[in-house]
Amino acid sequence: MRAAYDNYKDQGFEVLSVSVQEADGPVQEFVQRYGLEYPFLMDRQATVFNRYGVLSTPTTYFISPDGLIVDRTVGVVSQGWLERNIERYISG
Repeated sequence: MRAAYDNYKDQGFEVLSVSVQEADGPVQEFVQRYGLEYPFLMDRQATVFNRYGVLSTPTTYFISPDGLIVDRTVGVVSQGWLERNIERYISG
């Protein structure tokens, strides 16, 4: 995710990470350890988690530039999944 963000952020690719019911400390440590620059949002009450029907984490949504959810994957995001969506909706 970090590599995709670094490579495509100038073309409008955004990453928002949502941590569900996590404490600030571990999330901040994770962000610092990996030098992540995209926003990490805190879903303390699991509101977003429930609204989007997330059954397990991680779950990743790809939202097109016009705001539509166009793909979703559960588990670790593969490079191929990211590249297909980026090609289709960002760089194409």
